[in-house]
Amino acid sequence: MAERRNWSENEVRYAFVLYLNTAFGRLHKGNPDVINLAKSLKRTPSAVALKLVNLAALDTSIPQKGMGNTSQADRIVWAEFMAVPDRIIEIFAQQSCHIKPSSSLPLETKLSLGVAEEGAKFDFEGSKKQVVVTRRIGQDLFRKMILVSYQNRCALTGIEDSRLLNASHIVPWKDDAEIRVNPTNGICLNALHDRAFDRHLITFDEEYKMNTASHVPAIAGSELEKVDTGRLELPKRFLPAQEFLERHRRKFFEKNM
Repeated sequence: MAERRNWSENEVRYAFVLYLNTAFGRLHKGNPDVINLAKSLKRTPSAVALKLVNLAALDTSIPQKGMGNTSQADRIVWAEFMAVPDRIIEIFAQQSCHIKPSSSLPLETKLSLGVAEEGAKFDFEGSKKQVVVTRRIGQDLFRKMILVSYQNRCALTGIEDSRLLNASHIVPWKDDAEIRVNPTNGICLNALHDRAFDRHLITFDEEYKMNTASHVPAIAGSELEKVDTGRLELPKRFLPAQEFLERHRRKFFEKNM
């Protein structure tokens, strides 16, 4: 039986990354991801599942609440994520590669060498410089968080095939390093609307209703507006932040005057 002990901040970070990528209904001891993390941390699946539920108690973006038995370490990790979300990228990378938490190799060395348990590999298709590593892993983390939040459905059309979905940044990755992986800076959109959103051909108002640029050609505009309500279906957690949408709207109007 795993030893009963207090959770360290770093252990909480591992649980927190799993929480961010797990639907609320799967925060239980039977979830294979919970079981795998429990093995890595030398804890029971029940202990890990309980930690996930307690982390949910601090999540103000969902109506469901956890048991409320949160620790100081839980609160520190939540605050850290909201202030500097990039800090969790390394742990997400380790979980993705099945790298043991106790491994002493530097992250860049682990990833460039493909060091992982049970022969797992990690291929970056080219340069293994830290900036490339961080960007690719951060984008993968962001995508997972957004798709989980939106239940793998496009917020405009309801398309549910993840192969056709993108995690759209409201404020582009290159424009603001502090919010690159902040899940309130994302919307789950199908490929067509993602491209239009990225090019500022569409935007969303304070009511989350879509606006289309007046100069979009008729056929393209017709395709973009083939949606039931034209309003975003809001996610289960991490609503798109209005402050980020306002920044997108300003660029939309600047480009379309």
